[in-house]
Amino acid sequence: MGLSTVCPYLYRDREGKFVCEALGTRVDPGLMPCLINYTSCPHYQQRALTQARPPEPAVAPSVVEAAVQPVEVKEPPPAERGVEELEEEVVRALDSVEKFALELNERWSLYEEGAKRLEKMWGDASTRCGYALKALDDVVGFYEKMVESMKKLLESGRITKEVYEELSSEARSTLEEYRRRREGLEDRLRSVERLVLPHIQRLKAAGARSEISKLRLGLMKLEQLFKEGKVSQEVYERMRRELEERIKQLSYAAGEGS
Repeated sequence: MGLSTVCPYLYRDREGKFVCEALGTRVDPGLMPCLINYTSCPHYQQRALTQARPPEPAVAPSVVEAAVQPVEVKEPPPAERGVEELEEEVVRALDSVEKFALELNERWSLYEEGAKRLEKMWGDASTRCGYALKALDDVVGFYEKMVESMKKLLESGRITKEVYEELSSEARSTLEEYRRRREGLEDRLRSVERLVLPHIQRLKAAGARSEISKLRLGLMKLEQLFKEGKVSQEVYERMRRELEERIKQLSYAAGEGS
């Protein structure tokens, strides 16, 4: 059975609140690595050093029941296959995992660089597109006013209906042409945007998760400093609120917020 992701020092008190046995105080597991990677927690590490062996994490009944169910053995036990053969299989499996992990690291690095380049390209292109749309709006507005002015000239009798029809027809045709061009450019912008945004959001989410991990470690260090009496109650409360608020904001950017 693999290691549990739940810290063995985390439990609920009579009121149903989460308590850290290592700290001796109530904690919020969502803001600390109690449910993610508790072995990186300095409080867990310090407490584990004082014990010959840390307590095993609680296992849900369904997991225990599943563990004792009879399992069909499809391969001979390790003793029959030989220790060397088993060791060779494990080493090959680990080599495959390591190779694939390194390949993913390289691919992610290339993807991250590409996503950053794409974000810059999109920023430049969308800004220029904004200028072009504004210029087209100005042209459309100009011809709309021209058509309206011709209509007023006709109504005032300053031009004949024949002249109005000839001039306004050309103006309306040009107006519709620029409207189509503006609409086409805006549609093109939205089409490209739908392709670009997922990459930008994925890039920002990765950055947010990295910062969240650092902030959670900072929160744990703050808890330890307060417990040791190295920071005042006022400073502790203020810094804790700031860290928790920042973690909450980044959680939404990382896609972890509700």
